[in-house]
Amino acid sequence: MTETNSKQRIAIVGCGVAGLTAAWLLQRKHEVHLFEKNDYAGGHTRTLRVPNGVDAGTAVDTGFIVMNHRNYPKFTEVLRQLNVELEDSSMTFSFYDRATNYGYSGNSLGSLFPSVGYYFKPKHLSFIRDLWRFAKVGYRDLNSGYLAGKTLGEYCQARAFGQPFLQNYLYPMGAAIWSSPIEEMRAFPAQAYLHFLENHGLLRLTNRPQWRVVKGGSRNYVRAMLQSFQRPPNLQSAPKCIHRHQAGVTLEMQDGQKLEFDHLVLGAHADEAYQLLADPSPEEIQNLSPWRYQANQVVLHSDASQLPLDSKLWASWNFVRAQGDAAHRPVSVSYYMNRLQNLHTEAPYIVTLNPAKPIEASKVINTTTLMHPLYSQASLETQARLRAMNGQGNTWYCGSYFGYGFHEDAVQSAVEVAAGFGISL
Repeated sequence: MTETNSKQRIAIVGCGVAGLTAAWLLQRKHEVHLFEKNDYAGGHTRTLRVPNGVDAGTAVDTGFIVMNHRNYPKFTEVLRQLNVELEDSSMTFSFYDRATNYGYSGNSLGSLFPSVGYYFKPKHLSFIRDLWRFAKVGYRDLNSGYLAGKTLGEYCQARAFGQPFLQNYLYPMGAAIWSSPIEEMRAFPAQAYLHFLENHGLLRLTNRPQWRVVKGGSRNYVRAMLQSFQRPPNLQSAPKCIHRHQAGVTLEMQDGQKLEFDHLVLGAHADEAYQLLADPSPEEIQNLSPWRYQANQVVLHSDASQLPLDSKLWASWNFVRAQGDAAHRPVSVSYYMNRLQNLHTEAPYIVTLNPAKPIEASKVINTTTLMHPLYSQASLETQARLRAMNGQGNTWYCGSYFGYGFHEDAVQSAVEVAAGFGISL
């Protein structure tokens, strides 16, 4: 724990959910200054409004969308302290192959077997059998330690899961969860994958948590957090580079100005944090350099052709395989926001990552690029070491990469930084 008897000047560089939550906690006792490369705080918490037409003004989330109380306890407490209102949502998955017109969704038994013919499709029945077997065997293997050191591909080969299950469910779902190319899922650490599924009620077929969304859009919690600062925060542009010295930390700005602080909290992505450090220590090089990130195009639109052809298969998140899709291309997944956010609108509103086919230009509302971490055994092994480094050289790290890349992980890492200053959530 660092010295907390006097008020410290703390620079927060990177104001996504991790950096912003750290700032919100630290400002209770210290003087915080926020630096961010974007022109807004909140990172992947990104709510847009439909600009025109009969649905004008409708708030639609395009980054962070859902949470649940069981698996997001720290974030739940943040929302409670901010008095942010939630509403129920659902998390269902669909798969659709454009080339073969094969697809299903987990909405109901009727959508899992969309027609009578599915009861006689050998590949579909193989998938269903492996789905049930995975729920039983996977839970057992997770708790026995059998998964240690295995990639997902190695584990599935050892347990003889069939290709219909892998190619039409397990790999696509993982790619959709982590916004990752299909090929990357083979090398994904098996223990981390199944641990995430179990934590989110997706491994077993019963006792699943109730998913929720922030009423009116997730930006409402960011707004509430910023408004609760004791002193209105001033969001400044990101520094050019960062120097550490015995007396504290120097931020060298793009215009050459040098700003002095007692401490630095780096809430940027691991690769960006590494690039910002002018003087990384051997430990920082070892623990930040293994991290890689995937750039994903994110499009908010109202083009229903991005969803499965049969509307009864439309789920909360929809994996669509285009004809000729390569396993190494970025994942194409569409989030049906009307279902996720309970939108009652004339048009369907959809957020598509990396569209596999062109979206009708007149139906595009916004396009941006978001970065998501790609997990490997090497990157996961750095997490404990990064935690142990916190406070060294007056430098603190936080971010969703400390866990599985999600909101709860980001908040948890921010809470740990605050604890280093004697501040609790």
